[in-house]
Amino acid sequence: MKRALRIGPLIFRDPVLLCGALYVLLWFDASGFLRLGLCAAFLHEWGHILVYWAMFRTFPTIEVTLTGFCMRTRGRSMTPQQTFWLAAAGPLTNVLLAALWAVRLEQEATIRGSAFWAANLLTGAFNLLPIPPLDGAQMGLALREALRQRNQGLQFPRKSGKIKRMKKRSVNGGT
Repeated sequence: MKRALRIGPLIFRDPVLLCGALYVLLWFDASGFLRLGLCAAFLHEWGHILVYWAMFRTFPTIEVTLTGFCMRTRGRSMTPQQTFWLAAAGPLTNVLLAALWAVRLEQEATIRGSAFWAANLLTGAFNLLPIPPLDGAQMGLALREALRQRNQGLQFPRKSGKIKRMKKRSVNGGT
């Protein structure tokens, strides 16, 4: 029996287990690198949320589970272009943050700054993998659907069943 706690547009799956696991992980995270990774994942999801809000003027439903955040878009009809840009928003957010942080690191390099840069780069790259339900798979499916819709109206000329054969000519002019 799965338990869920709903707070506005957020749904927490197994909240007691989620909080307990997060507490233990953060307890042992003396370096703070887990916090930076969680921050990169949180900012990644906010990239999706802001694009969703810009498209539909409403906040999406977000599931928070032990494996991460997941935005629900079931029941929302979207064009392939909207689906593509919605899926691309998270990795683009991470790439933009990594680029901004790289400029900042040129001025003053720190271990935490480098870790934040790496966390954003890795989060964005990981989510571009073409494995469902990651963003790369959603982008690939949206591109495939857009190409299918674009090519749907095209009719390709059919070849007639007859094949014309040409006589062979020899090099020295004989037949």
